[in-house]
Amino acid sequence: MNDSSVRFQLSRESKRKIYTTTIISVVLVLTIGQRHAGFLIFILLLPFAAWLTYSAYVIVRRPYARWAQVICLAIWVLAIGLVGAIHYVWHENARRDANQIVKAIESYSEIYNHCPRALETLGIKREQLVAKLGENAGYTCIDRKPRFFYVATFTIFDTFAYDFDEGVWEYESWADKRKFLDTKPAGSK
Repeated sequence: MNDSSVRFQLSRESKRKIYTTTIISVVLVLTIGQRHAGFLIFILLLPFAAWLTYSAYVIVRRPYARWAQVICLAIWVLAIGLVGAIHYVWHENARRDANQIVKAIESYSEIYNHCPRALETLGIKREQLVAKLGENAGYTCIDRKPRFFYVATFTIFDTFAYDFDEGVWEYESWADKRKFLDTKPAGSK
């Protein structure tokens, strides 16, 4: 048997399915891969779970469509991995930049025995802060206690705030801060 006679061929329908999957996954990576849009992936979990169930059925029960479905599955795994990697890199870059600012605040506080009134005191202009951590990053010094925070890169409204007493970053959910999920009437305990 000649090796050149063995060919891997996909039907026109299989190719169309692969092309469609590729186009949709690229659009979703470009959409969900944007800063603060990562939470949208949770909206797609239920449809994706249904599609995975369908894919398992096709792979097991339809041998003529098996390879196309496996290729589509690989495309989706790659797309989801890419979105995860993008958001991981953005988170790590934002945390690195935020840690530099925290170190500057802590150094100033050690030297002067109080926190700086504003980040401009440290030579950090508002434009620099916005470029590094976004429009909603902020700093305050109230009663000699600094508070520094920035918006999480994965969501729109949640933030990371630095606890200067404990020396750790704390995740602050917007819903918890605003008590939107509290169903108790006002005044009840």
